[in-house]
Amino acid sequence: MPYIIWGGGYLPFGYLGVDIFYVISGYFLVKGLLRQYEQKQFYYWKFILHKVIRLWPLVLLAAIAALLIGCFLMLPDDYENLAESAFASSLFANNVLQAITTKNYWNIVNLYKPLMHMWYIGVLMQAYVVLPVIYMICVKLFKGIRRGILMGTSLMMCISLLLYLLPCFTVAWKFYYLPFRIFEIMAGGIVVFVSDLKITDRMKRCLAVASSLTILLILCSRGELGTQSLMLLSVVSATVIFLLSTLDMEISENVRKMVYFGAVIGRRSYSIYIWHQLVIAFLFYSVFAELTILGFCIFVVITFGLSVLTFEFIEKPLGRVIKDRRKIFFVILGGSFIGMAVCIFSFGIYRQAGVVRDVPELNISKKEVHRNMHAEYCDRPYKWDNEFENDNRTKILVIGNSFGRDWANILNEYDQNLDISYIFYSQGCLKENKKRTDDADFVFYALGPKVSDEIPKEVLAAVPEYKLYIIGNKKYGQSNGIIYSKRNSVDYYTQSVPLAEGLFEENEKYKELYGEHYIDMLTPVLAPNNEIYVFTDDQKFISQDCSHLTQAGACYYSKILDIEGIIKGK
Repeated sequence: MPYIIWGGGYLPFGYLGVDIFYVISGYFLVKGLLRQYEQKQFYYWKFILHKVIRLWPLVLLAAIAALLIGCFLMLPDDYENLAESAFASSLFANNVLQAITTKNYWNIVNLYKPLMHMWYIGVLMQAYVVLPVIYMICVKLFKGIRRGILMGTSLMMCISLLLYLLPCFTVAWKFYYLPFRIFEIMAGGIVVFVSDLKITDRMKRCLAVASSLTILLILCSRGELGTQSLMLLSVVSATVIFLLSTLDMEISENVRKMVYFGAVIGRRSYSIYIWHQLVIAFLFYSVFAELTILGFCIFVVITFGLSVLTFEFIEKPLGRVIKDRRKIFFVILGGSFIGMAVCIFSFGIYRQAGVVRDVPELNISKKEVHRNMHAEYCDRPYKWDNEFENDNRTKILVIGNSFGRDWANILNEYDQNLDISYIFYSQGCLKENKKRTDDADFVFYALGPKVSDEIPKEVLAAVPEYKLYIIGNKKYGQSNGIIYSKRNSVDYYTQSVPLAEGLFEENEKYKELYGEHYIDMLTPVLAPNNEIYVFTDDQKFISQDCSHLTQAGACYYSKILDIEGIIKGK
């Protein structure tokens, strides 16, 4: 539930609800495996089949629903990303995809991805595949069922925790890959072996209250209690204590009723988890620019409505199927055909770059489609990473990241006879390219995408003040989806979006600091309501991803900015 509330835009650290569930699932996983081993009823492939039947059908259903809805609502780039995610989710590999592509789970764009949350299902299924194998090895190695599973649980927890704490691995690896998550699952497994500790009911109640309050405090905090790693470890520890203190604890009738209500929600938690992100993503993408109380209520009603339906008509019937080998065969066979169809369809959409219709606002036609259309244009300045030609043309050096490449494209659209050179900024790059800096008539440095980005001292020291120009920041909302959803309205091409928080203040600060040597990217596209226009004067999107310019956007800026005044002022 904390994760669901966080998905709705509330409870800042609610995403740690997933970590709580890892601990709880670890307890039941280890407890179940131990019991099956002791009763000589554990069969690896039977175990895997049961988990596949438990998880796969709703994953495939959610992927199909997302692809169908996205076909009508989404812009090509977003639909292509959805197809990638549907393909990976169908193979329980969404966590691998996200570790390679997005890498940053907390990036705001993930909010608009209907299958973003499937990374967790991928990690969970991978755990179900790997952990029993390790336990089988440990049982033989340590010559005993209970001893082997205890030693396996302890070793995996220690090794995984060590990997998680080592600074040599990236945040993305630690978040998305199983080896860095096993310690959470094993922490729950350890509870199985210490549950026999003699603790009085009074002490259990105290521990239960203390651990519950600790979890609640962390989930409701805004990061002031420590780093994300510390918060995660604290939640895992508190959940272990809560589990340990609530096992076999005598409870009052009122508490029993609350536990029953929690159990009702808990039995439907998988369905709730599957649907919540799909619902919230499409609501944000096409209905609400920001989630209001009304929007949150709609989100809750739709999510719980879908969850009840899938629990009653899919999860419960499949729970009975597990007891019938013949039915298991047909479920797996049917799932395989459906999964294959989802993968084939998703791959086709991916190959088509997500284009299912003409999008004139992006100059996209179904007849002329290839992947990376927008990235090709944005990355074109990489080809200009060369020394200046020995001629009389104006020499312009652009330094920066992708925002710098946007500016290089604007200059090229303004006048293709300019001698433009581009350097991707990294520490020490100006020392390596001192000749270019010296030869340039103008040097433009582009601020990064973060509002808090500062101009490196290295740039200020290496470039003479008279020829250094600073390119201002820019942002055109969070997603074009909410704009595109109104494509049949009369005011479609006059839509505007609010400025990103802090962007106007940063823009004013640099305008005052650098005066005529500051390129203001906001004011020329500012609407009368102090919001930012998203379309050019010829009805094209200025940006395809709300950050980087389309070719139409670069052409538009080349017309509305006084570039001639800067160059003629030479």
